[in-house]
Amino acid sequence: MIETILGYFMGMLVGIVMGMFGGGGSLLLPAMLYLLHFDLKFATAYTTILVGITALVGVVPRVRQKVIDFPTLVALGIPVAAGNLLVRLWLFDAVPDELFSIGALVVTKKIFVLFIFATLIFLSSATLLGFIGKPAKPTTDLKAKKSFAYYASLAVGGLLIGVVPGFTGAGGGVLIVPLLVIFFGLPMRTVIGTSLSIVAFKSFVGFFGGDLIRIGSEMDYLFLVQFSILMITGVMIGSWWSQKFDGERLKRIFAWFLLALAAFIIIYECFFKI
Repeated sequence: MIETILGYFMGMLVGIVMGMFGGGGSLLLPAMLYLLHFDLKFATAYTTILVGITALVGVVPRVRQKVIDFPTLVALGIPVAAGNLLVRLWLFDAVPDELFSIGALVVTKKIFVLFIFATLIFLSSATLLGFIGKPAKPTTDLKAKKSFAYYASLAVGGLLIGVVPGFTGAGGGVLIVPLLVIFFGLPMRTVIGTSLSIVAFKSFVGFFGGDLIRIGSEMDYLFLVQFSILMITGVMIGSWWSQKFDGERLKRIFAWFLLALAAFIIIYECFFKI
């Protein structure tokens, strides 16, 4: 009972985080697995659609505020959605439940997904904080020129962002945000609105084009409605709070949040599960 309550509480928290930072739906997967005890295929499918619904609600005030970069949204969003659809429709089921063993340790699909997930968000947050690569200062050359290199880079990056987070059901905001801030020089508030738009689009494509076809008849739709309400409430709160912080502070808070999440996953899987 306590775990269920905590699981629902985490739903609202994830909504708040997404509303503030344009990403962070990743936190929903651990809640689905560890607190609500869903099987991996349902945990990732539920994460996909719930993150999409929450992101869509977060997009509405950003449209009114005119903080969405629509050319970037199209150039990045289409390949992200294509990569995500590939995973949710076919590639997720193609990965075997047990990949390989190291002595007594059996590396399962779940462990593989969670460790890839934790590694990605660790790298994303470390980049935003300037621990990896150049200091976390945006460069505007590609964005200002709207060059072919800008859109080609978005397309290639988008396909990777669609495929990799597609295994976890997460929206991909943990990769989209640092990509647009560090490499393409968009202001943080524009990044949040653009990221939420891409996350919503790709999540709906992945769920309706993939998960619904694969396991739609087995899903608990009442649970999805109840959880959606909590997350929508959270994203509205987060969207309001995001206006109270400057862009640089938002970027650093988001990065530290990701580091904490990655550390939790690694410590839990290494010391409490194995």
